[in-house]
Amino acid sequence: MPPSSLRPQPLALLLLLSACLASAAEPFSFDSLKSRARSLAASPHVPPTDSLADFWKNLTYDQHRDIRFRMEDGLWARDKRPFSIDFFHPGWTAKKTVTIHEVRNGQADPLAFNRSIFDYGKNSIPDSVPPPNGYAGWRARCHLNGPDYMDEFLVFLGASYFRSIPANSPYGLSARGLSINSGLPNEEFPDFREFWLEPPTPDATSLRSWALLDGPSVTGAFQFTVTPGTETIVDIEAQLTLRQPVTQLGLAPFSSMFWFGEATHPKPYDFRPEVHDSDGVLMELADGALHFRPLEQSKDRSRHCVFSLDKPRSWSLLQRDRSFASYLDTEARYHDRPSVRVEPLEGFDQGKLHLIELPATDETGDNVVLLWEPQPALQPGKPYNFRYRLHWMRDPKPSGLFAVKATRCGHPVQRPDQILVSIDFAKPLVPQPKEPHMKWDDIASLKPVVTANHPDVKIIHAGISDLSMAHVDDLPLKLGRRPDIHMPQVLRAFFVLEAPASLSETDLTCELRNADGHPVSEKWLWLWHRP
Repeated sequence: MPPSSLRPQPLALLLLLSACLASAAEPFSFDSLKSRARSLAASPHVPPTDSLADFWKNLTYDQHRDIRFRMEDGLWARDKRPFSIDFFHPGWTAKKTVTIHEVRNGQADPLAFNRSIFDYGKNSIPDSVPPPNGYAGWRARCHLNGPDYMDEFLVFLGASYFRSIPANSPYGLSARGLSINSGLPNEEFPDFREFWLEPPTPDATSLRSWALLDGPSVTGAFQFTVTPGTETIVDIEAQLTLRQPVTQLGLAPFSSMFWFGEATHPKPYDFRPEVHDSDGVLMELADGALHFRPLEQSKDRSRHCVFSLDKPRSWSLLQRDRSFASYLDTEARYHDRPSVRVEPLEGFDQGKLHLIELPATDETGDNVVLLWEPQPALQPGKPYNFRYRLHWMRDPKPSGLFAVKATRCGHPVQRPDQILVSIDFAKPLVPQPKEPHMKWDDIASLKPVVTANHPDVKIIHAGISDLSMAHVDDLPLKLGRRPDIHMPQVLRAFFVLEAPASLSETDLTCELRNADGHPVSEKWLWLWHRP
């Protein structure tokens, strides 16, 4: 337990003491933060001083987990504001500390570390151990799922990582402020070194904060405006300045986990049919066309796919499979993991979308990276402005096209020299309340159009099957027979290919088209590799 002199005190007094102990308030604005970041970029990078005591660094997982923030002492919690802030205690893997300020009326008050707002559980802390000089990060709370509890919905912890969630969702994939050389041997992890938090008004629906990014190759000033809800929106403005050239700069980067899915061969020895936080990337091109790339991983190889895009409308990292039966995991709730959509607003006219898929041996680490590399490359010493919006959501709004639902591969019966590929398309993806215009499409004229990018790959046969009623009849209590529910229409496109024995992988595409040759589905993109 904390020493008697550090027992919990009224929050207002603690904040006053924190400000006095740290330093006097200073003027703050986003413009002044940008100016500071540009000035830092003109000088060599100076790593932050490591002042964390060994006692805190050497905490075990269980010891660190036993340190809990007292929610009632959250920033703004006693004021009954729409948002409150928790702070993370340094230790275990969270060894770096950050400086956190509260901004009121254009003045920034730094918040000194306060041990009394933590419950240390069974930990025994020697009197000789100095407290940390700052917090490891912070998280925000609001009444996201109901009026009786302040749910967390936003977390900043470690390097430039942050995560958010929509209502009624567990955490899943992670975002970053910036990535440098992801998937390459010389990857850098710049840090959010300082944060500024603005108190919400009594009727506020959005939380605003700022962050200073600093790393060996780059500095940046970030503004975050977060509006939680059934779809949590994070509006981001950033100004970046390179100190030196980088091989690959990643904007709006995400990290996720894909261990295995329905197309993985061979599957790990696990009781669950699938394990992943995300299962596909959806790209919305300038003309509105939708391209979907399912995720995959193999235990002995990495894959780095690059998609050149001009003025994309959006791209998303999705958890598209929402069936509990696909995961059978009540604890991890993979069927409820969030998706995220990136809506570019400024600075994204030309660039490359990188999808990096690394081998995975279990579900404990992220092995999927998605990032945007702007073109032309940023030049050192010059500031660049970017604006984009993150939609943390369950599922995208229906597009009106058949969407890729599942991908499977295997050998046809007694033909080990051939590959059978099966793609299920559905419209809509999940059951929806019926509206007058909703009906199943006449599929008599639809056909799959398949391409392979290698001239020696032969498409032997392609066809389409209607699986709609099989899916409806498989539901409990004949849910699809209800007059108020519109069930998905499920079509299976399939084709058989032959590839030269020397070919280890090839790019494939498939989309459904009508009699006029117009697409009626997303375009499926797949990097087939020989198992």
